Amino acid sequence: MKKSRLYVCLLAGSALVYGCGGGAQKQSAESTETAAAEVPAEVVADSVTLEISANDNMQFSTDQLKVTEGQVVTLNFKHTGKMPKESMGHNWVLLAAGSDPAVFGAAATTAPKTEYIPQDKLEWVIANTPIIGGGEEVSISFQAPKAGYYKFICSFPGHWGVMQGDFVVSPR
Repeated sequence: MKKSRLYVCLLAGSALVYGCGGGAQKQSAESTETAAAEVPAEVVADSVTLEISANDNMQFSTDQLKVTEGQVVTLNFKHTGKMPKESMGHNWVLLAAGSDPAVFGAAATTAPKTEYIPQDKLEWVIANTPIIGGGEEVSISFQAPKAGYYKFICSFPGHWGVMQGDFVVSPR
């Protein structure tokens, strides 16, 4: 209950600041509490931060990630190797349920200009990072899809076959 109230307060405070043009405004504690009480708790989605890395041996640090449907997911992705992205680049691509990683991976080889995300398969992509090279890292945020099992892969040419895992989404 306290955690939910904190999220409501943070959301309400952010809405007040951004709604007023982003400028710093003084508010009394009383006005913040009133505004927070007016925001329904279900408006505030809980969040989770996931950490995953990839290396020069074409391996993800884990083959399974778990979240709850509707969560706001922040994925921190790091390339722990040393090789440049042109020769050993990695990305993280979350595929929609029912998508075939082999078909997506084959199509990705023809899409270097779009970071190996084939434009004719965009409906298969729930979320993805850009390609990164050794020592680089990137973060993305997205909303977890409905409960089920999804695949994540690296779509850099030749990587999807060994660089994949399960993204497990539990029901609320």
